[in-house]
Parts: sequence; C-alpha cells; structure tokens
Amino acid sequence: MEDIRFDINNAIDCNNWFVRSPQPIFVMKVDGSNLTFHRINRSACELLKCTDDGYHSLSPLEIGLFKSDADIQQYIDSEIGPEGVTYVTQIVPLIEPEISSEITLYKMRSADGQTYLTAFQQNAGNLTKILSALRHSEFRFLMMAENITDGIMIYENGKLTFANTASTKITGYSKEQLKTTSPLSLICDYERERVQRLMEEQKKTNPNFFSTEVWILNRTGQEKCIKCVFSMTKTQIGETISYNVITDITAQKLTERALIKSQEEFRMLADNSPDIITRYNRNLTYAYVNRAIEEITKIPAEKFIGRNTMDIELDQNMASFIEEMHLEVFRTGRKLKFEFRMNVDGKQRIFQASMVPEMANDGSVNTVLNVSRDITQIKEFEVELNKEKQRMIESNSSIASNIKLLGVKLIETCPELKNTSLFTSITRIAEWTGIGARLQKLERTTVDVIQMLTDYHLKKTAELSELGITLILDFPDDTIKIYTDPHILNTIFNCLLDNAVESEGVTEIHIGFGTSDNNEVVFFMKDNGCGIKSDMQEKIFEPFCTIGKNDHSGLGLSTARKCVEHLKGRIWCYSEGKGAQFFFTHPIGIMQPNVKSDTKNSKWARKKIHVVEDTDANYVLIEAMLKLQGVIHLSRSVDGQQAVEYVRNNTDIDLILMDIQLPDMDGYAVAQQIRTFNTKVPIIAQTAYAMYADVVKAINAGCNDFIAKPIKVNKMLALLDKYLG
Repeated sequence: MEDIRFDINNAIDCNNWFVRSPQPIFVMKVDGSNLTFHRINRSACELLKCTDDGYHSLSPLEIGLFKSDADIQQYIDSEIGPEGVTYVTQIVPLIEPEISSEITLYKMRSADGQTYLTAFQQNAGNLTKILSALRHSEFRFLMMAENITDGIMIYENGKLTFANTASTKITGYSKEQLKTTSPLSLICDYERERVQRLMEEQKKTNPNFFSTEVWILNRTGQEKCIKCVFSMTKTQIGETISYNVITDITAQKLTERALIKSQEEFRMLADNSPDIITRYNRNLTYAYVNRAIEEITKIPAEKFIGRNTMDIELDQNMASFIEEMHLEVFRTGRKLKFEFRMNVDGKQRIFQASMVPEMANDGSVNTVLNVSRDITQIKEFEVELNKEKQRMIESNSSIASNIKLLGVKLIETCPELKNTSLFTSITRIAEWTGIGARLQKLERTTVDVIQMLTDYHLKKTAELSELGITLILDFPDDTIKIYTDPHILNTIFNCLLDNAVESEGVTEIHIGFGTSDNNEVVFFMKDNGCGIKSDMQEKIFEPFCTIGKNDHSGLGLSTARKCVEHLKGRIWCYSEGKGAQFFFTHPIGIMQPNVKSDTKNSKWARKKIHVVEDTDANYVLIEAMLKLQGVIHLSRSVDGQQAVEYVRNNTDIDLILMDIQLPDMDGYAVAQQIRTFNTKVPIIAQTAYAMYADVVKAINAGCNDFIAKPIKVNKMLALLDKYLG
C-alpha cells in the first residue's frame, strides 16, 4: 500500500486548522531509525506544558507517544493505510501526571520523498478502567444470566447468539439446538397465528420494548405458558440486537384458570340461588351481590356495588345492624350466625345470615361473605310445632290428672294396693306424662345447695332406715348457690333415689355434690347394689326401660333426664362391678338483681363514666341508657380540649365514651393526648358509621374498643361488662 503523498510545508504553513485545532497534533520526521519532532501545534504544547519552541528538546519516546524504541521502529517499517492506526498510551507532560491518551497515527510522504509520522491525541480519561469495567460487567452478566430462573436469549439480526441455562430448562432444548430452532416453531399451533400478527404489528410501530404471554411446546411436548419481554436496539452500523427475557408462568396460569373456573361456578350458583349472597370489602362497600338481593329488596344490584350498607335505601335500623355485624367479623375474624327481619312485598320476612371471613395472605380479614336465607316458613312451622307441642303437653297434663284421679279412686276402693308396685307404677306414669307441663312453667329461685341437700337428707333418712338402707350426705364445705326450680330438682333426686332403693342388695346410698371447671355443680347419688352392665348404662334413661326389676314402670330415670336437660344440665351413669353411680350437672348462677328498680345494687353503681359528646340529644340517650343499667356517676365534656383537661384532673374515671366528631378536634386526637398521661383508662370510640379504617384508626390512636351509632343496648352492656366487670 502506498503512503500518503503531500507537500508537508504547504500542509503545515498554509492550513490554519493545524495551529488552531483544539486537538493536539504531533508531526514527527523519520530519519532512518530515528524519529524527531518536526512540529507540534499549540494544543500539543499546552498538553505537554512546554513553550511553543520547547518541544525541540523533547523526544516522542520521552513524552510517551510510543512505549519503546521497538514500537517506533515497528511503525516506521510498517505500512499504515489511509485509515491510520489507533492505540492507547500514557502522555507524560513536563509538570503534571500522566494522561491516558488515545493516539491515531498516520504515515505520510512529502513530494521530496521525506517520511513523516503524524499523531493525533485525544484524552482517553479512564479508558483503561472503562475497558476493565466492561470486561467485569460482561463477566457479571454471564454469572447473573446463568444463575437466574428467567431465560435470557439475545438475537443479532434475527440470529440467536446467546442463551442462558434457564432458557434450556424452560424449553427443554440445549443451547446448540436453540440456535438452529426457529422461535415460532416452539409456539403452540393455536397461538402461532396470533403471535405472528402481533410481531407484524410491533414491526410497524417499531417499539423499543414490549411484552406478551404465549403458550409453547417444550421438547417433550408439554405445554408451557411463558411471559416474553422483548427489548430491541440498533447499532451505529444498523444491526438489530434484540433481548428476550422469558419467564415460566405455567403454574400461575393454571391457577388463574382454576380460579376463573371457580369464580364462574360460584357466580353461576350464586346468581341462581334463592339466598341473598354478598361479598363485602375491607373498605366496607359491596364488591358483589347476586340476583336474589334485587328480587327481595327491589333495589337494582348495581346500586349496591361500591356502596356502604348505610348508603343504600334500606331500613336504617336493619342496615345499622347489618353494618355492625360486618364490623364484628372484620374486627374479630370470627364467623357469625344471626337472624334479622326485612319487609318484603309489604310482609315482614325473617332471614338467617351466616357471615364468613375471607382471609388475606397476612392473616387479616380481606372480605366478608354473607349468605342470608329466608327462614320465614321454617319459623312459622316452628310456631305451629310449638303450638302443637303445647297442645300435647296440655293433653298429657289432662291425662296425668286423670291417671292420678284413677289411682286415688283405686286406693279408696282397694286400700291394700297403696304400697304395692302397681300403685307406684300408676303414680310414675302420671308423673312422667305430666312433667312436660310442669317444665314449661319453671318457678326459679336462688337455692343454697348445702341447705337443700341437708333438708332432703333429713326428710329421707327415717324413710330409708325402715328399709335397712343408710343415707349418707357427702359434700364440700364451700357454700354454692344456684338459680333453679326446687320442685324440679327434688323430682330428680326422688327418681334417682327410688332407682337406687329398688336395686338389688342396696344397703348404703351416698348423696352429695362437687364443682367442675365448667362453672357447674355436679350432683351425684351412689349405691352399693348389684350395679349396671356397661351396655345398658345409656339405655336405662329411655322410657319403660327396666333391668332386673319386676312390676316396675321404667319411667323414673327417663323423668330424671327430661328434668335435668330442661335445667340446661346433663346426666350419666357409671358402674363397674358392684354399685352404680349417677351424676347430673346444673349451671352455677344466682338470680341477677333488677337494675331498673334497684340501681343502688347495680355492679356498676360505683363506676365513674365520662362521656365526650357535643350533641345534647345524643348525650340524653346515652345518659338514659347508662342510668337504666345502674350507672349513677356520669360526667360530660362537649369538646376535645375540655375532655383532655377533665381526664387530666380526674384520675379516678373508670371508662370514657369518646365521640369521634367533635367541634374543635376529632376523637382520635383527643385519645392520643389522653394516652400521653393516662394509659390505663378504657376508651370506647363511638362513631356513626364505624368504617373499618375508622376502627383501625381509633385503635391506633389509643382507644380500646368501639361502638357504632345508633347504640344498641346489648352491645353497650357487653362493653360495660368487658371493661368494668
């Protein structure tokens, strides 16, 4: 290749660009194997920190244009084409540190045959570091690409040049196989046309980035859904480089399909169900209602969606109750089952609702599913059944009276039958027949258990002594009182005692009681008779069942069980070998005082409650409600600041009822201020709507609980009992 030929003097002297060029230029004269500076421009002098003539004393090797004499000789001897040659070196100025430089070197020959090397310098800055960083980044990219679960595939001009290991796992093909496999050939037949159309549309719009999801067949023929994210760039010479990141989302898609199918089935069942089915959001608005709610309420279903229960044109008392039930499920996470009434076509209907919490991943309640069923006919049927039951009880009562009358006349006619088993059986049948009517009219009173058993023991001891049987009283020293019907309790003991007396070989009977962890009294009666076989210990409580007893009605234990269960207890028998033991339970409890007529004896009579309420009408209602329950120490604040000062100056307050809407500051701020100096007093927030977010905000502000307006008496009593005891 011929060297470039030109007139060096004209090139230097006549071209102003050489002198004024901001790029340093070094012109060097070749003399055999020697290389000396012929001329350099002003920018080169500034680079070297020398005067315009000072470069004559410098050599190209000394300032770092070349790294060695061998390099100089190589460039002198070599043929350098018109494009020149570029390399990196370190220029050494006279008074500053080395400068990393990129040198472009040209070889030229003047008209008189003189050879020159001309070097153009530009700062490379941290080029070496940049190149090193690029090498490191390439290494890191390869490490990253081989250790992620997403597939990475790089195409240059449509040809695959790189694929990571994850790509082979997703597709089932090796890296070499992928290079010879068309991407479209992997796509399922039913997807191919759609993907081709998509690719054509993308070519027209020419986006730099787009993504899609597609089903492919892997090498084993298994269908997989992958998410493809495409990114495309073009090089300076027009080559297209595309990056494709693929993610296996098959499991996700199959789950979505199952969920969609499940939701479709749910909607199909829900929309065709006669029950009201709703789903309530965490922000207390309806997310779904079925067709039944529209048919029953005559309100279009779309008017429910996105709205709160209180905002819908329903009876406000019922709406408030339903809203409170929703809030209870959100707050506690428990299932609720309750009944409510609604006017439908001018007639009041009864519905049974079941509210079920649907949980989020963090364990909180996300939505509440409510299924409400019309049970009006069931309730009406229950009423008729109760009426029929009452008629049967009355009929049985009449039959029992006639049987008793028959027994009396029988004794009058034949006195010798008075103490026989025949007369006893007639009496038992009469008692068993008429017990239903007696149980419908319980006459409860507070009974001292020890005193009751002592009296019973005293009454029966002499009677049993004549039969050669000892009656032993056995009970703890603790005084226990129960709220019961003494006559019914006496009937139970008589049935159990008669059963023990009639057992074969009985000489001793123990009667007494104990207590259980279930807040119950456990009564017992034990005998030392022949005992009862295990397979008969359940059957003996059935009517007309008798074991080893002649001329016996078999109704005593059946009567005892009926009485025990009506008193909310349970009865059982235990016998192993000799002797039989009968147990029955009765709830512990005494009659509660009537707070309406005797507020001085209320358990809350000495408690001090402070009500923060600015509306007089609301306060009057709260005051009436609390005083009705025996609360006599009430105080009031009408704004937030007054409430803070009152609580600060009265440390003996037992409970605060805090309205949220106050004229100067809201109840949240008041609660927060109170908690800075009093962390113990219970604070109950009261709000008109009690949205879930408001409840959370109240709890975060320091409130212990909340109650929704309009306030329900039962809810208020529950809160008083919870925080005042």
